Amino acid sequence: MSGIYQEIWNADQLQNGVVAILSTDEGSQDSGFVKVNASLNESDDQDLRVLTEVHIPQDKRKTYDLCRKLFNNYSLPEPMPEFDTPEERQEVHDFVSAIVDTEPMKVARKYIERETDSIISLERWHNTIVEMWFRRFSSGGDPALSGFEHVVVGEQEKSKVQGYHFWWKYYLDDGFAREGDDGAALGSSISDAEDRITYHGSKQDDLQLQFPESVTISYRWQAPDYDNHELRPLFKKIGGFFVGCSVEGLMALGTVRAYKGIEAPHVAIIEGARYDLKLFHSPNGQHIRTFYPVFKGSADLSEGVNRDPVINNSITADNLNSGNSFSVRIIAAVVNPAGDDRGFEKVTLVNVSPQEVSLSGWILEDKNKNILILPEKTILSGEFYTVSLEGDNVQLSNKGGEIRLSNEREKLIHQVVYSKAQARQQGAVILF
Repeated sequence: MSGIYQEIWNADQLQNGVVAILSTDEGSQDSGFVKVNASLNESDDQDLRVLTEVHIPQDKRKTYDLCRKLFNNYSLPEPMPEFDTPEERQEVHDFVSAIVDTEPMKVARKYIERETDSIISLERWHNTIVEMWFRRFSSGGDPALSGFEHVVVGEQEKSKVQGYHFWWKYYLDDGFAREGDDGAALGSSISDAEDRITYHGSKQDDLQLQFPESVTISYRWQAPDYDNHELRPLFKKIGGFFVGCSVEGLMALGTVRAYKGIEAPHVAIIEGARYDLKLFHSPNGQHIRTFYPVFKGSADLSEGVNRDPVINNSITADNLNSGNSFSVRIIAAVVNPAGDDRGFEKVTLVNVSPQEVSLSGWILEDKNKNILILPEKTILSGEFYTVSLEGDNVQLSNKGGEIRLSNEREKLIHQVVYSKAQARQQGAVILF
């Protein structure tokens, strides 16, 4: 049940997210990209840039720029109180208004509506984001904490970095600080210190480098303390963050993971990698304290590593024991056949109920809402049934997508998602 996170990631990549690639690869200027240093695991050079190059197209920059305006609104040390000016409150309002109805936030909202069997108005969704990410709370003697400050901006606990899990903020501090804040807020002598990150080595294995959508590293950060107009040297022994998602994409992932009452999966499969999504709430359980990914290996069972048959990327719309209508699952697909795709893409179903099930009037649907009406076929209990796709209706994109199975009443029975990484190998069977 990890598919919702890939779905959010896909939506974000189609809007304001940029593609994470290795520094040895070429990126697209049109869609944007961020390059992860291909030498990350081989060097302890303190001047090493983890994120070597970033290109965010102009049409994707709005939410990045609005997010950047919030960086200097917070006191760096956790024990310090926070005092909002009218200008700062307006900046938060402008930012939330800009992200509330973006594509990844729409996916997150629809998922929560489905899981709670409720309708969430845009106003209520706006308030949810504010409450979870921006509402202040106290904890452990610290009087004014917030999820956004901790996760996106970063905080100080004595000599340690707390939070700081947004790749773009890291990139700006790692040699691009002048782009990242208003130099006048710190004073000209301090704003001249462009490179605020000292690299202290990789904390990941070679496998993680094959998935540039995340990094796990150690570093020192010359963190800007805007209230006292100085930089403070802080240390992060081990820190990780997703790479390539927009700030609203990151917050959409965290909102689903943190939403009370839906028991969203803590495991995510994103672009072929498996992550444990760490989450801590505020003491009253209403706000996000922290949210970050821990890389757990490849999700591709064909690679023979980190096998875990319990974790998959499928979403079941209803309990399987609710009757025959909810007893068929999508179990496998050939998304990228060897040679031509047309006529060779396949989807395999299995009847997991104790009774036979008629597929008369049932449909398959792809991510572009193309549909295929299944033939009048009855499958016995435990029987597999493979559907060949002719290519003139349902098509399985090699860039990642979803497959939905609905019954004759157009009720969703089962849904699976797959990533671009899973579809990369020609002729491979993807198991769900």
